Amino acid sequence: MGNNHKHLQDECIRVQKVYDWVTDTLNVRKTVSFTPEQIVAIEEALDDPSRRPLRLVTKVPKTPPAFPLTGETSEAACPELYLCEQVGEKRDVTVALHGGFSEAQLVELLFTTDIKVQVVDRNGVIVVEQLVNASVFESFVLCYPDGTDLYCRITKIFARIPTGTVLLNSPSPTSFVVDITFCVDIQVEAEVKLEVLAKFCSPRENDLNAEESEGEMCPEVVFPQQCPDIYPRPGCLCRSRGTASGLTCEEDGASEAGRVTISVEICPNYNLSGSRFQLSLNDTGYTATEFTQDTLSCDEYAGGLRLTVSGRGTLDASGEQYKFNLAIVETADGNQFEVELIDRAGNKVFTTGVVKADSGEIAIENCLQHQ
Repeated sequence: MGNNHKHLQDECIRVQKVYDWVTDTLNVRKTVSFTPEQIVAIEEALDDPSRRPLRLVTKVPKTPPAFPLTGETSEAACPELYLCEQVGEKRDVTVALHGGFSEAQLVELLFTTDIKVQVVDRNGVIVVEQLVNASVFESFVLCYPDGTDLYCRITKIFARIPTGTVLLNSPSPTSFVVDITFCVDIQVEAEVKLEVLAKFCSPRENDLNAEESEGEMCPEVVFPQQCPDIYPRPGCLCRSRGTASGLTCEEDGASEAGRVTISVEICPNYNLSGSRFQLSLNDTGYTATEFTQDTLSCDEYAGGLRLTVSGRGTLDASGEQYKFNLAIVETADGNQFEVELIDRAGNKVFTTGVVKADSGEIAIENCLQHQ
C-alpha cells in the first residue's frame, strides 16, 4: 500500500469470514478377508515360480491439495470415493478455555472412503482385487454459531499394511490388516460484508522484462545419494577363527586359576556381523551376544598379528550381562590371549591375564590382503 493510505476511502466488500479452522489426523484399522475363490487364485499364482513373490498393494483415492482453501475439487480427485459429512445436529456446549469458560458447538463428523486392495504378481499382473470401505466417526468442538456454514474436507488418505506386503509361498493368508489414515480440514465460515479503508485499483503496464534464455543446457551428472547408515556396512581389517586353551595364573594377574578355553570366529565373510566368542574357565561360561565395530583393531605384534575387539555378552549360568575386551595374538611361537569382563559401572570384575595357549590354535588373517 506504500504511502497511498491518504487516498483511501470507506468501501464495503463481501468476503468469507473464517470463524474456526481445525485440522486433524484420524486413524482406523480394518481386517480384510479373502473369499475362498480369491484364496484359490492367490495360491495358484504362488505355485507358479514365474509369478511369485506376490505383493499386497493399496490404492487410495486422490484428494484435493490443502490449498487453495476454497474447497474446489481438482480434476484428478475422485470425490465419489471419499466423503465427509455431519451426522445429526450441532449442540451448544460450555468449554474451559484460558482459565475461563466459553460457549461453543459440538458436532459429530463421519469420514468415509473406499480403498482398492490388490494382490499383484512379480510382473504387476493383478491376481485378485477388492474394494474396502473404511469409516471414522469423530466429535469436534467448534466455534459454529447460527448463520455460519461448516466446510469439511479430506485432504489426504493413505493406507499401510503393517504385517508386510510380500507373499512368498503357499498357503495364502485368509486375511490381513490395513491401517488407514485420514488427513482432515474443517472450517466454519460465513459470508459477511465488511467496511474497510480501500481504493480502487487500476491495472499496471506491461513493464517487466525477462532476459532471453541461452537455450537448454546439458544436465549435470548427479549420482544417487548413498545411504551410509544402511549400506555399505563397515568391513573388517582382520579376522580370526579357532579354539585354544591354556592355564591361568593368579601371580600373572588372573582373577582365578585354572584351565581357560576360548572359541572364536571373528568377522566371518569379512563382516563383524555373525561373529561369535565363547569362554569357559572351571565352572564359569561366557558367551558374547554383540560386537562393537569401532573397537575392532588389527596390528603387527612380535612378527605376527594381534586382534582386539570389545562387545557385550552374558554369563551362561546366571544370564548376567557384562562387557568384554578380547585380545588374541598369533606369532611363530603360537597363540596368546587375554579376556576381561566389565560390569555396568565400568569396573573390571574378571580377567584371565595373558594366557599362553598350550592346546588348540587360533588363526588371524589380514583382511586387506584377501582377494
